Amino acid sequence: MYPYTNHHPRLSTRETKDPALAELAEDSRLLSLLQVAVADTEQIAERYRRLLQEAEILSPSETVLKSMYLEEKKHLRQLREALYLITGETPEIQPEEQTPSTLEIIDPKTYLEETLLLELNAIDFMRNFFLAVPDGELRDLFFEILTDKQSHANALTYLFSKYF
Repeated sequence: MYPYTNHHPRLSTRETKDPALAELAEDSRLLSLLQVAVADTEQIAERYRRLLQEAEILSPSETVLKSMYLEEKKHLRQLREALYLITGETPEIQPEEQTPSTLEIIDPKTYLEETLLLELNAIDFMRNFFLAVPDGELRDLFFEILTDKQSHANALTYLFSKYF
């Protein structure tokens, strides 16, 4: 028998975790802000879905809006992954509703402008996460979300100038 196959107790995921991530797990403010980021991302994804389905004036730019919608869904997965990396616990996933969240008819111009402002706020929010975490996989994750948010703000500015 190979001498290094002694039966040692296995370390749990929590015990082998990066000490910097363990420190982040102790920061309740950071964890609650991550939950806010998840909720905000869900809201922005829903806005893109509504723009795709309800703003006929924007239909020539459907591929741009669909791309941003799909990236927001990716961001949701990434934020949940960040929560898992930090806490070691799988966050709850709310079932996606396919019905409109409101019966209110949207004004495309106002809705697009509000979405742009939400994305601009999200850029600052994500930049703060990016700066708050140590180097590594988690920082890369926030950097990717941050750069996507910047691209979304640029695309929304383009759409706003093109259609309104």
